[in-house]
Amino acid sequence: MNHLLVLLPEEFNCYTKLERKLDRISSSLMNFKITTNSSNELLKFYQEHNRDCIEVSYLPDWKNVEFTHAVIFKDDEIFNDDEEYIKLLNIPLRVIQIKITRVINIDTEMQYKSIKKNDVYEYIGRGSPWGNPYSMTTHDEEDRKNVIHSFKYDFDRDILLKAKKSDVYKLAGKRLGCFCKPFDCHGDVLANFLNSWDDGE
Repeated sequence: MNHLLVLLPEEFNCYTKLERKLDRISSSLMNFKITTNSSNELLKFYQEHNRDCIEVSYLPDWKNVEFTHAVIFKDDEIFNDDEEYIKLLNIPLRVIQIKITRVINIDTEMQYKSIKKNDVYEYIGRGSPWGNPYSMTTHDEEDRKNVIHSFKYDFDRDILLKAKKSDVYKLAGKRLGCFCKPFDCHGDVLANFLNSWDDGE
């Protein structure tokens, strides 16, 4: 039986792109099963909508399994070593370039501390167009959720004070710098939106 390895970044959440690419790749296969490194639910959902996909299994240690085909949804940061490993297996490999947006803490990733904006990074903290205008008062978890929810409300309705929702696509694939991580951050609203966006490519 055909056995596809599908490697996905955990942040990737665009079902329509995944479905379009996998349908094209598997169009000549009668029945196949998928093994993935990712614990997100996209591939389970894919199985429910593709009758030729008879099984999806999650296996972080996938290198001990034999595959007939491999697909990597890859940005510039991850899966480079995995791609080289799979090439040595001499099986059909399709690499799909994607953009993953990640939120970082610039107190811990100091190389971005003095940068406001470049091709791979943008500051989204206070004073920037994407800064959260809502301030935490008690600094507990409920307070954090409330200010993030308020930012999301404004973002979803395109009523942010300093930024247009249509400009968010310029952030795709960048690291977004703030000071919250590892805690939840308003930047997660932007990253989750972009990592779910189908760019049509």
